Amino acid sequence: MAGEYDEIRDLWYAWLYSRLHYFIVRDVINVYNPKMVLDVGCGTGFQSFLYAAAGAFVIGIDVAKDLIKVARRKSLSFDPNNGIVLFPVHFDFVDKYNKLINNLLKVGKYVPPIFMVADAVDLPFSDNTFDHVNSCGSTLSFIEEHEQALSEIARVLKPGGTFFLEVEARWNADIFWTLMDSFLNGRLGYHESMRKALRNIFTSPSEYISIDYPFGDAQNPVCMRIKLFTESGLKRELSSLGFKILRKYSIHSVTNLIPSTLLDTNNPPKWLRNLFTFCAGIEERIPFHLPGCSLVLLAQKKC
Repeated sequence: MAGEYDEIRDLWYAWLYSRLHYFIVRDVINVYNPKMVLDVGCGTGFQSFLYAAAGAFVIGIDVAKDLIKVARRKSLSFDPNNGIVLFPVHFDFVDKYNKLINNLLKVGKYVPPIFMVADAVDLPFSDNTFDHVNSCGSTLSFIEEHEQALSEIARVLKPGGTFFLEVEARWNADIFWTLMDSFLNGRLGYHESMRKALRNIFTSPSEYISIDYPFGDAQNPVCMRIKLFTESGLKRELSSLGFKILRKYSIHSVTNLIPSTLLDTNNPPKWLRNLFTFCAGIEERIPFHLPGCSLVLLAQKKC
């Protein structure tokens, strides 16, 4: 994905990262102002550059060496003083969130992030090194030994440090869209059998499940194995590692009334853009928490 990772021409990821970056600036950077940040699963550096723009010293790690190469190349030209635009503006809501982020963020002394190839289950850092750990892009959902990764994150985080985590969530409309797709002979593009779709629904409500999700255009999808977390299970794991939950968010709750396989498509048609914009407007204004495809938690390591 390295060659097209930064394009974000689909509605799904444009909304995900717009919302994530807004929450990070509003609730992490502007409240806790971390100075030493580790970005686990940094990809090409979206969040790494965001924290660095605020004056933090940032180390971004990823197992994908080609993504790290792109991140290092971007670090040569990124300048927060010219305005922060982390990915191309293909949709109006991206432009809106860029303006919100630039208005909220106080640019600090910028030091380019350090990007390195490393594995989340074996972090090459000493105990109590970082003020804040970031892990977005559903990194944890792609790690088979996610418990070890969480343990490593807790180890390198200082007491009182914060942890911003985004994972794929189990309970959302997609789990029912998958079942519907099995009745429609795969027309929605989920490609799960009815047996698997039913099992995903009726497995114990607090249990994590794994699915083969089709990423990319419906005409040429790439299926990747991802883990879907439950809020209760993830909170229990974090609590056992000495974390307390400060805030929770969901992304793609109302917008997931549209199947995610339709939204994860480059250059969506006008009717789909309009429908998505309508759903997104409801999602960002709704005054209570709804389960969504992305579960986002802000946690703090107890002193």
